[in-house]
Amino acid sequence: NYAEIVRGRAEIETLYEDLAGKDQELERQNLLLIAQNQQLTEQQKRLHYQASFDPLTDLQNRVKFQERLTQAVQDAKRGNYCMALMMVDLDLFKAVNDSAGHLVGDEVLRTVGKRLVACVRDKDLVYRIGGDEFTVLVENVTDQHYLRHIAERILSTMSEPFAVGDDVFRVGASIGISLYPFDGQDAESLLKKADDAMYAVKRNGGNGWRSFQSQNVEQEDS
Repeated sequence: NYAEIVRGRAEIETLYEDLAGKDQELERQNLLLIAQNQQLTEQQKRLHYQASFDPLTDLQNRVKFQERLTQAVQDAKRGNYCMALMMVDLDLFKAVNDSAGHLVGDEVLRTVGKRLVACVRDKDLVYRIGGDEFTVLVENVTDQHYLRHIAERILSTMSEPFAVGDDVFRVGASIGISLYPFDGQDAESLLKKADDAMYAVKRNGGNGWRSFQSQNVEQEDS
C-alpha cells in the first residue's frame, strides 16, 4: 500500500544518507593516511640527509666518505686501476674563528665546500669529514698529472680572499695525497698515508701539497 511505499522510500533515503556519510568518512580517512604517509616520507628523507650529509656545506659526511672509500678500493682492485685520496686541511682557519666568531667561520666553510666542488670533475667526490677537514676521492686515475692539476687548482682557489659581509679573510690549504695501490691496499692505509702527507705539508709551513713518498708517486711542496 501507499504507506509502505512511503516508508520504503524513507528507508532507502536514510540508507543513501548513511552510505554518503560513510563515503565522506572514508575519504577523510584516506586523506589523513595520505598526509601521514607524506609526513613519514619527509621524515625518512630528513633522517637520510642527517645520516649522510654535512648540514653546513651540503657535502657528504665522514660516514659516507668512509663507506665510499672502502668501496672505491674494492672497485679499484677488481678493475685493476689506480685511485687517489686527497686530504685537504685549511690553514689559518682557527684564526678566522677566533677573530670573527663561528658564524663567520661557518660561512667560510660553506664557501670552501663550493670552491672544492668547482675544482674537480663531476665524477670526483668531495666530502667534509669534520671541522676544517675535507677529502676528495679521485677514482680510476689514468694520469697522475691530473692529481697535480687538482691540487694546484685547490691551492689557487683557497688563496683567494673570502668575503663575509664587510670583512675579508684569507686562509690556505695543506693537501696530502695517497694513491692506490702504491701507498696502501686498503682504506685505512690510504687514509693514514694521505694524512701523513698532509701533516708533512703543515710542518713545512702549509699552503702546499705532497704525495706520500713511495714508488712511482711524485712528491712536491708548492
